[in-house]
Amino acid sequence: MDGMDRIEVTSEAALWAWLGAHHGRADGVLLVTWKATHRDKYLSRDAVLDALIAHGWIDGRRYKLDADRTMQLISPRREQTWAKTYKDRAARLEAEGRMHPAGRAAVAAGKASGLWDAMADVDALQVPDDLRAALGSGAGWFDGAAPSYRRNVLRWIAQAKTAPTRTKRIDTVAAHAQRGEKVPHY
Repeated sequence: MDGMDRIEVTSEAALWAWLGAHHGRADGVLLVTWKATHRDKYLSRDAVLDALIAHGWIDGRRYKLDADRTMQLISPRREQTWAKTYKDRAARLEAEGRMHPAGRAAVAAGKASGLWDAMADVDALQVPDDLRAALGSGAGWFDGAAPSYRRNVLRWIAQAKTAPTRTKRIDTVAAHAQRGEKVPHY
């Protein structure tokens, strides 16, 4: 992430203004925000997501920058699937009259490409047959795990680009579930 532009914002209005002026950028930036202990400069995760979705951008993992600030990669949405939470957020922003034309274009592109609904089974927490068969004695543990964990693991499996990669991911999830453990990072 070295060498990337860093954009520090201290208000929701500042983020919306920056995205309004730069939504057409081709590359991402590192968004620097203040932690909640700095109430006068703090932006909630929801405020950031609203601004990003409204402008056709997407968020990445957030990291600690220092004792007072975090940073996360944000970038224009490209060919990515739409999680239900993001689809719901886009619908809410549209209903509130807060969607920017760039956000509407990202939604339209997602629908046209089929990526808008590509993860519907994942969002519904439907366990695919090959994973269900592999879980064996770990099925009860997996089914009782937090929905957010299951959704992330199901998305990880669904995004495998090759059959051998999918099989390896399923085997990893099943082995961890049989030991009553989460897959690291999920």
